[in-house]
Amino acid sequence: MKKMKMVILDEYVDDVVRALHEEGVAEIYDLSEKLEDIEWRNLIKPSSSAPYIRDVTSLMLKVSKYLDLFESVSEESGGIKELLNPKPPEKERVPNSHEDVMNYVKSIVNNVEKDLEELSNKLNELENEKSKLIQLKEQLKYILGIDVPLSLLGEGVYTYITIGLIPKNKINELKNILENETSGYSDILECKEIGDENNKKVVSIVVVLKEYLDKALSILRKYEFERLDVEGEGKPDEEYNKIENRLKEIDRELESIKNKIRDLAKQWKKKLLVVYELLNIEKERAEAYNNFGRTERTYYIEMWVPVLYIDKAKRIVEEKSNGYCVVDIDEPDVEEDKIPVMLNNPKPIKPFEMLTEMYAMPKYNEVDPTILLVPGFLLFYGIMLTDAVYGLALTLVGLWMWKKLGKVSEGASKLGYILTLAGIATIIAGVLTGGYLGDFLDKFLGIDIYKMGLALVNPLGASNYIPNGPIAILAFAIAVGMLHLFIGLIVGFKENIRRGLVEDAIINQGIWILLILSIVIGLALYPAFTITVVSFKIPIVVIAALIIVLLASMYKGFKENGIMGAGLGALDITGFLGNVLSYARLLALCLATGGLAMAVNIMAKLVGEAIPIVGVILAIIILIGGHIFNFVMNGLGAFIHSLRLHYVEFFSQFYEGGGKKFTPFKAKREYTLTQQ
Repeated sequence: MKKMKMVILDEYVDDVVRALHEEGVAEIYDLSEKLEDIEWRNLIKPSSSAPYIRDVTSLMLKVSKYLDLFESVSEESGGIKELLNPKPPEKERVPNSHEDVMNYVKSIVNNVEKDLEELSNKLNELENEKSKLIQLKEQLKYILGIDVPLSLLGEGVYTYITIGLIPKNKINELKNILENETSGYSDILECKEIGDENNKKVVSIVVVLKEYLDKALSILRKYEFERLDVEGEGKPDEEYNKIENRLKEIDRELESIKNKIRDLAKQWKKKLLVVYELLNIEKERAEAYNNFGRTERTYYIEMWVPVLYIDKAKRIVEEKSNGYCVVDIDEPDVEEDKIPVMLNNPKPIKPFEMLTEMYAMPKYNEVDPTILLVPGFLLFYGIMLTDAVYGLALTLVGLWMWKKLGKVSEGASKLGYILTLAGIATIIAGVLTGGYLGDFLDKFLGIDIYKMGLALVNPLGASNYIPNGPIAILAFAIAVGMLHLFIGLIVGFKENIRRGLVEDAIINQGIWILLILSIVIGLALYPAFTITVVSFKIPIVVIAALIIVLLASMYKGFKENGIMGAGLGALDITGFLGNVLSYARLLALCLATGGLAMAVNIMAKLVGEAIPIVGVILAIIILIGGHIFNFVMNGLGAFIHSLRLHYVEFFSQFYEGGGKKFTPFKAKREYTLTQQ
């Protein structure tokens, strides 16, 4: 990563920003912190957003309002066909200069506004009226059947009349107090009771002389009087019927307006999506100026540029500024954890970068573990799922995600690619272990894969080639685990040496490399050069390596925490042993997949044989449901545990992570293409 620093004449800076935004080869560096320094402030001052930001924001609000309106009346739904084979939107060629973009945007917005504004206002007006009528209708429900015109309610010449709800258990007390406080110039007329036994209320009409109104209202509030906000000229039943009729009219009018808006949506929605994208791009460009510094006639800009793009970025700046610029390429001038990192792997490996990023981006100058992750992940996944039919299903799912969903989602494309390769690895493992929906072939077709010599190893028993399948797979898992750890240790050793941390390399990686090599040499020479310890023959080279490891671990612990640390350091060997044994999960998940598949087959066969006619149907349901469940659960488990072996056991040998991801200043175009 390089730091590109440039000074550009102000009249050319917008062209430079636009070109860099289209190419996406640089990440803007925020100068605000640097400009707090008094020396920098004497040279340049902070820049603000480009002056066109207000117009852009205002237009974005309008376009967003119209898109929301189209969405609110939309009746479209994606169907199965669209879900299975989504199509990316067609892209429209659009201008790139600010003036041309804004002219294009304004012409579209003005046309849409002319067609839509009146309908939008009418729609809002009707919906507001409908909302008020529904509220009034709910209030009227309480007083249906009461033979009193609503026109009598409210404030008259001498009296005030209202209607509302009073708790039944308080109404008598309320009547007495109200009569006393108003000198008898008030009355409460009970109309009907509503509610259940625990919350009984009385619909009541309250009449009070106007000169006692304030005192009466205070008393009513104290006794939990709930005023019903009803209005109209006729009786409650008449007003209720009027509202229902009006609501039906409103619904008809609303549907008519919505149909007109739907027709306009067919005409304008795609254009508005294009316009909104253009405005969003303009907004990003305008806001980019906040990260610059400026003088009276120039802008000062700093950007992070990957070495891969440095020549291209420099050429863009010089061409778009017509040479009215000064460009300087420097090494990073900030702490390593603030330098962005861009992963750059070969195309077949690149989708796996998402697995590295799920853990953490590498720090600047730290090794990228992606290429080391790929073979181990696929191998572990295949062993854990280990069924050829499940592998085929996973491959098909992966291809669908990669080739179909990947058209509209980069994440789906990457995950689909990973699952496709994992499915192929699972097919290979399934063929080697004879896994075809567990023991389906033997259970239902009488084909014994293992006796026919069509499988190398039987995870649940013996084959023609290997008498004890589980032990063989366990031994293979431990051997693969040691090799996996050995690779991680070698990488970590090399990285520490590169950084000049020789002692760390020896203590943190070197001693464990020595131990693994001693085990390999000891097993190769076994039973020669061994010592018998408690009836076990242990190679001398292994014993020597264990002593060295023990002393080195105690030394490391002593340096960190004294005598207590030395004692705890001696236990590091158990941690290493735990890491190695963790790879036994390869056997555990392999057995889980095969065992559960076998259990499904047994249940299906028992049901099919025990129940006449219907049993066959039930057996098929059990087979399909059971194997789908097994495929999904163990497929997910294999994914998680394959990552776990890398994130916990493997990465801990050499990889720390915690870097900052390179985020290019790049225009995101889903609906548009710039004119050439």
